[in-house]
Amino acid sequence: MKISIIIPVYNTEKYLEQCIESALHQSYCDVEIIAVNDGSTDQSVSILNKYKNNIIVIDKKNGGTASALNLGIKNMTGDWFKWLSADDILVENTIEKLVLEIDKLGKEAENCILYSNYDIIDKNGNVLETFVEPNYNLLDIFQRNVILLDHFYGNGTTSIMHKSIFDKCGLFNETLGYKDDYEFWLRCCFLFGYKLHLVNENLAKYRIHESQLTKKRYNDALEKITQIRLMILKQLHNDLQSKYLI
Repeated sequence: MKISIIIPVYNTEKYLEQCIESALHQSYCDVEIIAVNDGSTDQSVSILNKYKNNIIVIDKKNGGTASALNLGIKNMTGDWFKWLSADDILVENTIEKLVLEIDKLGKEAENCILYSNYDIIDKNGNVLETFVEPNYNLLDIFQRNVILLDHFYGNGTTSIMHKSIFDKCGLFNETLGYKDDYEFWLRCCFLFGYKLHLVNENLAKYRIHESQLTKKRYNDALEKITQIRLMILKQLHNDLQSKYLI
């Protein structure tokens, strides 16, 4: 089972090397790493060039995270897509643990977006807290979707999914600007019957820092989330739409 780790890169010179090293030093061997440089203007390009013998580097004009992920997906040769943000870190056995869960689920894993718990770290890599994700694995699809509609869960940088999901549900939405992960989760779960499935392990380190896009656009993000929810709900039959809203 081959895993493709896709790293969208835009001006993350402070953290990029640590991110790539964490992907390179996985205990699971059948991995390809694709870093998509989304028009970086800092030293990210030089850092990527240092790793060109070990990873695949793709350069493109700046178009946002979704466009970088999509280009990586189009070029991946693995069976499973693993998102990794360029300022985050995988633990050494991240892929191994995810593959074990995929094997345990069998064919059902292809109908899931798997996600895990993670540490929240600061700009210096210090652990601020461990975030334990909610476990909704035993709920039915409607119950899970109601919760997902109410609040986002399943951090993108912890996620893994089978490549067939993109054939069925489409790629990430490049028109949104941000919150692409939430729109994709809702689209897959509400319109195509996928499930978010928790791997109850701590498998990543999610970094928070001042230059983070999420932090800079917090208020805009709240408005964007509302737009995304309505956009997805409008694609449902009226009766089902009303049921979710109630």
